[in-house]
Amino acid sequence: MKLTHENKVEKFYSHGSDIRRFQEGGYLSFGYWTDEIIDYHQAAEALINRILKFEKPLNSGMVLNVACGYGSETLKIYEKICPEKIIAIDITDSHIEYAKLQISSLNLSDRIHFEKMDACKLSFPPDSFDYVIGIEGPAHFNTREVFLKKAYEVLKPNGILLLSDIIVDNIETEKNLYNRIIGNFCAKHWYMPKDNWMSIEEMKALLNGIGFIINTIESVGENVYPGFSHYNLKLESVKNAIHTRGIKIGLALTFISWLLGYVYRRKLIDYVFLRAIKKG
Repeated sequence: MKLTHENKVEKFYSHGSDIRRFQEGGYLSFGYWTDEIIDYHQAAEALINRILKFEKPLNSGMVLNVACGYGSETLKIYEKICPEKIIAIDITDSHIEYAKLQISSLNLSDRIHFEKMDACKLSFPPDSFDYVIGIEGPAHFNTREVFLKKAYEVLKPNGILLLSDIIVDNIETEKNLYNRIIGNFCAKHWYMPKDNWMSIEEMKALLNGIGFIINTIESVGENVYPGFSHYNLKLESVKNAIHTRGIKIGLALTFISWLLGYVYRRKLIDYVFLRAIKKG
């Protein structure tokens, strides 16, 4: 049976999940790297803290966290925004199962609910959530545009879309054959559909067309890819990748880590923090 895009994403993130879930606090993002950061765990904490920096406690309401991974960011969201409930979804079974166990051990299962779900096929009523929050997931979705339309639909009027996302700049990528080859390789092996390739300006236009009011969209690639690439090329990081994912995938991830730093320097990719509001 031919695998769907979603099947391939789940398979990719399932490799080594039984080990990876216990490492680095369960974080899966690229992290946010500054001069003070010395390891991946700190970078991952810095990224979620940076995204939530300007948010205020709700003390009520509902939050939808998409591409929640093992739930580490979900817990940070709960602590910062203090909603009545968070529903956190992910396409990967092993992520959801572990997240459920962890949140149960903290006696928060009545406040934080984890569920396997495709973020492009949200099954919630319109105007359900005060926030839709995602860390890096939309670049993998099939497609980002479908997800953004669904997010707009399930947000309440004046609800907030809060994302960190990977940008593959289709304008730069299409400038020459060499760039196209590199872009196609990254898209294929990182499962980022070409329909998701867009510049930041094109993303702004897409959001405005859907109906969002953009509060901020900030390019922060310089604090993401170089640090992530450098850290994952260290010998201990390479050994850990092989131990966690096996030789083939571990070495492939090491190569992709190098490649991400390289394509960022060629201006083919970027990373954005986005905050947008559904029109009231």
